[in-house]
Amino acid sequence: MHRSSNSRRAHHNSSSSRGIRRKSKRSSRNREVHSSISRDLHNNSSNMRKNSMNRRSSNSSNHSAHSSSSSSNNSAHSSSNSSRAPHNSSSSNNSAHGSSNTNRRFPLLPPGSAVHRDASVASTKSSSSGDGTLQTIEENLGAMRIAKEKIRRTDLRPVLVRRGAHGKRGKPVSVEANFFRLLLDKLKGTAYHYDVAIEPDRPKKFYRPVFAQFCRENYPGAMLAFDGQKNAYTTRKLSDKKAKVVFQPDDGGKQREYTVQVKEAAQLDLGVLKTYMKSNEETMAKPMSAIQCLDVVLRSAYENNPNFVRRAVYAVPRQSIDIGRGHELWFGLFQSALLGSRPYLNVDVSHKAFPMGAPVLKVIGDFNRGQVDQVSGWVQQELHSFLKGMDVVYTNPTTRMAKRMRCNGLREPASQQMFKLEDGTRLSVADYFARKLNFRLRYPNLPVLHVGSTVRSVYVPAELCDIPAGQALNKNNPEECTRDIIRYAATSAPERKRKILDLASQIQYNKCPTLLDFGITVGNEFEKVPARIIDAPPIEYARGEKIPPQRGVWRAEGKNFIVPSTELSKRPLRWRILNLDSYTNEATVKKFGEMLQSQAMRCNVQMEPFDMAKTYVLVRDMRNCLRDIGTLLQNIKREEPAVTIVVLPSRGDAYAKVKQKAELASERIGLLTQCVKGMTVAKKGTDMSTLNNIMLKINAKTNGTNHCISQVAVPPLGRGKVMYIGADVTHPLSENEPSVVGVAALYDLTGFRYNCSVRLQGARDEMIRDLENIVQRQLLLYKQYNGALPERIMYYRDGVSDGQFAEILTIELQALHAAIARVEPGYKPAVTFIVVQKRHHTRFFPQPGCPTEGKNGNVPPGTIVDSEITTPDRYEFYLVSHAAVQGVAKPTKYVVLYDDSNCHPDSLQALTYNLCHLFARCNRAVSYPAPTYYAHLAAYRGRVYIKDRRINMNDMENAYRDIQIIDTVNNSTPMFFV
Repeated sequence: MHRSSNSRRAHHNSSSSRGIRRKSKRSSRNREVHSSISRDLHNNSSNMRKNSMNRRSSNSSNHSAHSSSSSSNNSAHSSSNSSRAPHNSSSSNNSAHGSSNTNRRFPLLPPGSAVHRDASVASTKSSSSGDGTLQTIEENLGAMRIAKEKIRRTDLRPVLVRRGAHGKRGKPVSVEANFFRLLLDKLKGTAYHYDVAIEPDRPKKFYRPVFAQFCRENYPGAMLAFDGQKNAYTTRKLSDKKAKVVFQPDDGGKQREYTVQVKEAAQLDLGVLKTYMKSNEETMAKPMSAIQCLDVVLRSAYENNPNFVRRAVYAVPRQSIDIGRGHELWFGLFQSALLGSRPYLNVDVSHKAFPMGAPVLKVIGDFNRGQVDQVSGWVQQELHSFLKGMDVVYTNPTTRMAKRMRCNGLREPASQQMFKLEDGTRLSVADYFARKLNFRLRYPNLPVLHVGSTVRSVYVPAELCDIPAGQALNKNNPEECTRDIIRYAATSAPERKRKILDLASQIQYNKCPTLLDFGITVGNEFEKVPARIIDAPPIEYARGEKIPPQRGVWRAEGKNFIVPSTELSKRPLRWRILNLDSYTNEATVKKFGEMLQSQAMRCNVQMEPFDMAKTYVLVRDMRNCLRDIGTLLQNIKREEPAVTIVVLPSRGDAYAKVKQKAELASERIGLLTQCVKGMTVAKKGTDMSTLNNIMLKINAKTNGTNHCISQVAVPPLGRGKVMYIGADVTHPLSENEPSVVGVAALYDLTGFRYNCSVRLQGARDEMIRDLENIVQRQLLLYKQYNGALPERIMYYRDGVSDGQFAEILTIELQALHAAIARVEPGYKPAVTFIVVQKRHHTRFFPQPGCPTEGKNGNVPPGTIVDSEITTPDRYEFYLVSHAAVQGVAKPTKYVVLYDDSNCHPDSLQALTYNLCHLFARCNRAVSYPAPTYYAHLAAYRGRVYIKDRRINMNDMENAYRDIQIIDTVNNSTPMFFV
């Protein structure tokens, strides 16, 4: 594996002198690379490259003296090839990254602050050469914002109001939406809103039965709709009351005493729901309050229905569907009252894995291949994870009394788990049952269950416990279950429609006493809404070749990338394969490597020929390869490959270990990797589609450009210097882990290359606290790369619910404007703030005359709905941009919260649809825009970085320092995260 250092230096020096002589030739070749890109973009980019070439020439005189010292800092693709034919080594990069680079850094610091430099993160490499690499932008981590801001309701910024924001472009069609009309002819004119306080406030699962008992005892005959938390609504004016309730849980638990207080909060005018479309009111505040009341009232239809589990609103299955690992599939209900051109009820079916109701012994047998005598270490770990947080019912073997308790996980076997009696005697659990309860355990070698309070040592034998059915747990499903859930949930459009209608009929809305009391009737048909189908943009490849997508997909076999990464580096791409999967043999890897290299040639990426002696990295100790991953990667780094393909085992956390070691500055390695599962190599290692997708990632990661949108399809809104920013926040299941921010921003003029930023902040905090610093850095990178700042910023924000619109607009728009003000005096680009929503339950079903897509009968890609079911005073639309591979296509909802550009609906919808075709990882349109997708990937990468790390939630600054990305990855290959 190791090359002679003297040999490397000899080739480096010889290639350095050649690099100077070849400058004029490289300049002309670089200008030819983008000849197929649209003229408007080409003129901008070629001007940028001409300026860059002038800077190269000015630095070339410094190259000879600096190249030797800077060679170790070369980007991943600037490798030396000492054992083969001599080539440019690192001179082509160093000529642009000469010793003057430190004078051209852009410090990301507030005025007057001291420079803060982390030597492990800083790099001497910089570039404005158009080769995809970026300069280092210093970040003042001491100024990083993490804490939540307190914003008064009166300070919240109003969301954009724009009525009639409807487009006209495209083929008009009609579709059905899973929205039922709310028929309000008999609706009562006034509702009374009451605040409800219940003490003690734990456990919350008893709130509903406790409140129902309170109403029976204090308001007999009154119909109250309760939201299960703090709000109740009724059509009758009631007196305020405070009373005690003695409650007996039906799970066998002890009696509890609660104090319930009901106090009038407001009177609501429900009549506005009949008139709001004709009203001259400036805001929708009154009808929104009224529809929130109806939303609670409509839930009453299933509150007391024994066929539904209230906590998650899932229907008890008529027949169990076993999906393995102790789980069964339940079909659930989602419903929400919404305001469109009239009030609607959105109803959808959902799916979830529920733990099967069964004896714990049966579950142990299912996990342990039928064996229940004892369990091995890895089986016990899986059982512990399965049972932790779940309720179990313990049955006393003597009295046969049953008690439901929370399980905290598994402990030692009953014959070994000791505990102390009140008199100080220490006994094992098995001995206690034998001596005190005269019951000899059949399975004393099974681990006991730790139940009840976590601070008390209460242990019960597994053989005396059962798992009650119907527990909707807030935890991730096993992979095997997820696969089966998708298989059952991925039905055709007609089948999903049938399921929704069947679920609605089971609920029997129009027989619910509370709904009848309010005068609400629910229609029984899906709403028919107008839609349009817009054309997909032509996709452009090298030499101006254009491909029109068909049904959301385009075939690019035989088409060359617009910019193969090796066209920029001027040398074959050096690569290595590291196999960490003991089940993937060398013959399989060899075939995969040869096929991948052949596919690269078809894409015009000049990869070095595959050679088992040089390309393949032999792992001598496969059993301990993950323990030694740092050493393995460090050894590969000495070979200076552009990219290392890592074959991962199908199970375990190898991916996180590889990315942490390869990319974090604290590890001091800095290696670009492309991970592939061993199962993929074995089963699809010769599949052309799989190989092409891998090459799409590799070319993007090594600074190439795969494709672009043809200029003929770019609306005026997307022309000129536009910067697209995507932002997302991922949240943990636990309060002891941080939320992870991912922000991705475009930095080239082709619309393909993005860089990313990652941040850590408080758990479940959706607002991006350090957005100002993030965006300032990204604006400086854009200016450094293109020679000018963007004229327009399109900010696509993912993961925001309707109730957070005003808060997120107030905080993040202020951050955007503050970042803009810090970049350059007088700089005022147009900003458009768009929320991207995927967590909704709107689905579309083709009507006669509407084309269908695929075997599942979906609406075709390009389908837009922007009226009838959209909020009347908002600028919003639904877009189905992709062809669903499985099941019914979920449209993405876009809501414009702020708009300096006064975007025309047709223009914004076309631009957004275009961005769905620019995702680097596949030759198909994706379900939401590339910048938002990249932000999600960046946030996921941040989550990978903190896996198995202890995070001090009170010291986020240092936690973030620990996961900073090394410059040789973050700046030399900015799209490493795709």
